Amino acid sequence: MAYTSLILGTNLTIAWIVIPLLTWFTAQALALGHIDYISYTNVTTLFAHPFVLIALLLLLLLTLALIYWQFSILMRGIYQIQSQHRLQVLELIQQTFSQRPELSLFSFCFFLGYFVLILPFAGLGLKTPLLAKVQIPDFIVSYLQANTWMALGLTLFYLVTLYLGLRLLFVLPKLVIQRQPLRQAVAASWQQTRWHTRHHFFQILALSIGVSVTAGAGYLIVIIAQTVIDAINQPLALTAAIINLILIQLISQFIVLMSIYGLMRILLLDVVIPDRAVFSLMHHRRFPKFLTVGALLVIALSVVGFNVIYLNGLTVTKPLTISHRGVDSGNGVQNTIPALRKTSREHPDLVEMDLHETKDHQFVVMHDENLKALTGVNKAPYQLTLKQLTRLTAHENGYHAKVASFDAYLAAANQLHQRLLVEIKTTKHDSPDMLSRFVNRYGATLRQHHDQVHSLDYNVVTGLKKQDPKQFVSFILPYNFSFPKTDANAYTMEATTLTDSFVDEAQGQHQKVYAWTVNDDTTTQKMLFEGVNGIVTDHLKQLQGTIADNVSHPNYATRLMDYIIDAPTTNLPLD
Repeated sequence: MAYTSLILGTNLTIAWIVIPLLTWFTAQALALGHIDYISYTNVTTLFAHPFVLIALLLLLLLTLALIYWQFSILMRGIYQIQSQHRLQVLELIQQTFSQRPELSLFSFCFFLGYFVLILPFAGLGLKTPLLAKVQIPDFIVSYLQANTWMALGLTLFYLVTLYLGLRLLFVLPKLVIQRQPLRQAVAASWQQTRWHTRHHFFQILALSIGVSVTAGAGYLIVIIAQTVIDAINQPLALTAAIINLILIQLISQFIVLMSIYGLMRILLLDVVIPDRAVFSLMHHRRFPKFLTVGALLVIALSVVGFNVIYLNGLTVTKPLTISHRGVDSGNGVQNTIPALRKTSREHPDLVEMDLHETKDHQFVVMHDENLKALTGVNKAPYQLTLKQLTRLTAHENGYHAKVASFDAYLAAANQLHQRLLVEIKTTKHDSPDMLSRFVNRYGATLRQHHDQVHSLDYNVVTGLKKQDPKQFVSFILPYNFSFPKTDANAYTMEATTLTDSFVDEAQGQHQKVYAWTVNDDTTTQKMLFEGVNGIVTDHLKQLQGTIADNVSHPNYATRLMDYIIDAPTTNLPLD
């Protein structure tokens, strides 16, 4: 019970209190400088607002300190339980916060690299919700994997972080428990793991496999039992599903407990404690029994209430299906009319496509800023006229098709009664009146056919809302740094860092959220669970099938399996 209180209490405090506060402070810092959003497209604007930059740096320092304190509480708490056979929360907090991380340029650089680069990518199980957004977006990973040398570089990066993670594995225990200075702790960990790197790797691997097998066996038994009940006793199926979902939730929490406890045991195994009386024997205060019972009752009722709502399908809504670049699983050449016609037969809600301005200030349907990959011509769209561009033939996926003008593509879509999601690509070579001409030429037609527009360029988003207020405009965000404050109708967010809190906040402000680019069932189910309004995919049929399986009255066993996928709470090492 003490380990449960320690680990779950720490995780819930971080998730329910610390992260919302950090998010709020970040929003206030950006509001101070009237900065509507943060993306790689506007990161340089931070340097024009020194007070905002200082505030964000202070928040970064605070976050690093909080990560350090989180791991410190876990390590100290586990040692306290083992040495005193009980958990004394007030003393634990006092001991933890009395030991502040060393403040120096070296310590800042070390903790920044250790917490932001090594821990998230080494896969050693030292995880925290505070680092949940430290991920390489899937679209970048896919781009790197498409090139052999870049894929090798990415693999090398992961191997290097794994190696550094193993060599620096004992830095935190030596800082927290042995109270060594940072430089000494780094040197000691490096020396301690010199001939034992493989041993420590297999220790963590064995822990991960053991916990995974245990979890898998538990989940399998529950799913089999529910499948049988669904088939032979429908009246009892819902009651059984509620009970089985509670069992799944208990198993998932057990996984968290065993993963963290097992990992901390490995970290503390070789640590020599200089003074076993580190923790004084303070009076052990117990919470009044009625408070404990009341809290447990509230939690139980909340869990059962959620389970009933989830199992009845009230948490899942059907999102729009959006074909990325107008293709489905490589059924044609992206952004071409033949592919549009073929994909339209599968009835996507929207076909996403891209356009660029041409040399003669027309619009061509093209994603890339260089034509070479598709047409073999080493030119950019702005360097050729529309007539020159539409003479080119694009080759992809074993197909070929002529490059299309936006006029022709839009006419074909309207003839097919196919709604579009038009991405306006911009470059520094665009004419000053590009957006005005786009609105004057296409605005009314797009509105008439209920098409939508989105762009990565915030100036396009604000310009469209100013010049064509009734047009549906979505702002593309490649990374979830913080929630933006814009007049956009929607956000097209890269799925890797998209969270349910982002979706909830957007929908609370009557803005929709589209997730891109979602190409597997697991991510699709995660997006459904988070409640997104639309999903952009390269595999339309697969997406439609997964959505149908989740929203078209699935049996309870299917919902239980979806829950296991949709809401993983594991903290598995090497996960």
